[in-house]
Amino acid sequence: MWKRSTRTEAETTPALGVGVQVYVREQDPPSGEDWVGEPTGVIIAPGSPTLRSVNLPAGEGTLWQIAFSTPQYRRDGRGPYERASIPQRLLVAAEPIED
Repeated sequence: MWKRSTRTEAETTPALGVGVQVYVREQDPPSGEDWVGEPTGVIIAPGSPTLRSVNLPAGEGTLWQIAFSTPQYRRDGRGPYERASIPQRLLVAAEPIED
């Protein structure tokens, strides 16, 4: 007999990967590194590795390269950026469009 299991939140949440439309959440507490207004974009590639992720424990986790819908600015005024490498923990996948 096979054991049936209920679907977990991780199984019902859209997965992140190349081609997925996302928005960038603000950090809690806010910092100058935040993006203004929770911008949207599309994942275009895995994020660029840093020396920290190569030589030290992961810390930030998975990074994704995001192409923004429109150029974006950091809270501290830096920008505009058309693309950025953003930690997965700050990304939320857009809900799929139903047919």
